[in-house]
Amino acid sequence: MKKYCSFLLLFTLNFYFSQQTDGLRFIKEKYDAEVQTIHNNYAEAVKKVSIKKLPKITLKKDSHIASLKFKRNTEYLEEMDRIKAAYKPSFSQSGTGDQKNETVTSPTHPKGLEFFKSEIEDNFYTDIISGTGRIECKVYFVVEKDGSILSVKAIGKNEVFNRQAELAVLLTPEKWEPATKNNQPEVSYMSFPVAINFD
Repeated sequence: MKKYCSFLLLFTLNFYFSQQTDGLRFIKEKYDAEVQTIHNNYAEAVKKVSIKKLPKITLKKDSHIASLKFKRNTEYLEEMDRIKAAYKPSFSQSGTGDQKNETVTSPTHPKGLEFFKSEIEDNFYTDIISGTGRIECKVYFVVEKDGSILSVKAIGKNEVFNRQAELAVLLTPEKWEPATKNNQPEVSYMSFPVAINFD
């Protein structure tokens, strides 16, 4: 009976956290649809105006899209805070004891690390980050036994930059192939640096 209860609890937790990350996807889909509508309206308007008025409607379109991206980012950050409040694992990696007779594999991204890095770059919202020179942080994240990423922590001097780095990782859609120990999925901890240069 005890095994059944713990399995049920694990299933419930996985379902709950799946719903949490679905919140980010819902926000993305909502704003992607709104941005697409703006592009469609702009394409129709371009057909009807003179070349003289084109810069004005282009500026209006760009301003509207920038406003939507800012709103989307605000909603993303609120959702990320809810995820972090609900799920707080430790980022300290404990030793696993004697590994001489253990078969251990590292987690892998299904499309490779370069693709993962390019997704993070695409997800990174830089419009609200200000500074001079180089801003950097180190991002730590947990790959769960099911390959999902639910916990991310960025450490650096610029808190706005840190939060955008955390969000960029949470917005990556693919699940990882989890780490394994003796062919059983294991929770694993990953980290990488992120930096931006201001000229």
